[in-house]
Amino acid sequence: MNYKKILALTAGSLLWMSSCTSSSDLDKLPEAAVRTQQAISETVASLEGHNGYWRLTYYPDSKRAYGGYSMYVQFKDGRVTALSELSTTSTSSTYAVRNIDMPTLAFDTRSNILHHFSTSTEYFRNARGGDFELLLTGTRGDSILLQGRKYRNLMSLVPMTTDPKAEIAALQAMAQKFQGKGLVPVTIGTAGKVELRLHPTYRQLEFVLPGEGTSTSRQQMAFAYTTEGLRFYEPITIGGVTISGFRLSSDGTSVTSLEGDVTTSLVSAPLELATKSYVLYLTTGYASPTLISYFTQVNAALYRSRQARMSTRCYLGVNTEADQQQGLVGNDTQVTSFITMPIFEQSDGSYTRLSYEADFVPVGSDPTQLDILTRDGNETTFWYWYAGTADYWISRLRSRAPYKVETLTDTEGATYYKLSSVKDEKTWFYLYAAQ
Repeated sequence: MNYKKILALTAGSLLWMSSCTSSSDLDKLPEAAVRTQQAISETVASLEGHNGYWRLTYYPDSKRAYGGYSMYVQFKDGRVTALSELSTTSTSSTYAVRNIDMPTLAFDTRSNILHHFSTSTEYFRNARGGDFELLLTGTRGDSILLQGRKYRNLMSLVPMTTDPKAEIAALQAMAQKFQGKGLVPVTIGTAGKVELRLHPTYRQLEFVLPGEGTSTSRQQMAFAYTTEGLRFYEPITIGGVTISGFRLSSDGTSVTSLEGDVTTSLVSAPLELATKSYVLYLTTGYASPTLISYFTQVNAALYRSRQARMSTRCYLGVNTEADQQQGLVGNDTQVTSFITMPIFEQSDGSYTRLSYEADFVPVGSDPTQLDILTRDGNETTFWYWYAGTADYWISRLRSRAPYKVETLTDTEGATYYKLSSVKDEKTWFYLYAAQ
């Protein structure tokens, strides 16, 4: 593959476009058009000349709020076969390389994989910032460098010689190892002790840096899982130390920066919400009056707007196998963690439920505390019908986090838990294992 030739031809066509500013330059049009077409032809030949798959490291959203994902694409006869971390069931659709402002790789027809983050739905009315037109910006070794035409995120295509399904299995396993985990604060260079707030499902790592007095500053980095750990969208420098990602130790108990300068430990959540489900009863004696009052306000508003009421049972934790069989799956993955609320639509007596996707993670500096990091309303539970009102309930539960977790035993020897807000002593509730 002559990648240098592709880059030279692409750069030449871009140089022409930026320099043709007068009528005297119009006689250059045939030559520039030929150069552009030659760059496009060379790119297609290279994409289709590779017999294996290419790994597409893909970041949606202008602020990279969903982190990065590995997609795998193979090009042949104007069609692209794709699979990804989110689906090992491949899809086939058309693609083209054409000149749109500059030579661009365009995924023309809809693919459940390649258009996953750019598909509008009832809940995601504006989709989620996915790009399906990728500008060809250059090369690095055998890799082709890209940039989303609309949201400007940098991406890359790396040729593979191995089976992508094996790598996907490794990535999925790695993602699972970080679920329900937190990172212990660590001293980084001249910045002092830095707190690390991990969002395993969001694929974000937040660095909380000490400031003057009790003040702090925050820097949040999007990452993609790798077979060794995780890699940031771009390196970050803190206290003079550059970090481009972390490698998980062989025993899964610590991570070390890819540069080798920073090492810290993983801690587990005081409640296993990444694999289990618990129920919160919003009734007197089972939750604080403050929390019940928020819930009551939401229910009153729901009834006024839609003649609907949420159940006093609220579930926190993973979607069970039974949930999945009934259609409750994650927006991006089959299995994920939720805050789920049964709801009764009084007008016709029907029953449904609302679910909000969330990460439940320990506080690295105190693993007896549980943080709640909410994500999106779940697409499969019609959240969009009620979001205007029910978001208030989710925000109250989330904004009181983190919660101190106490393990208790009832008179029959069964274990249950009391969660008390670290921020507001008037907010507490009990959790019981869901049956």
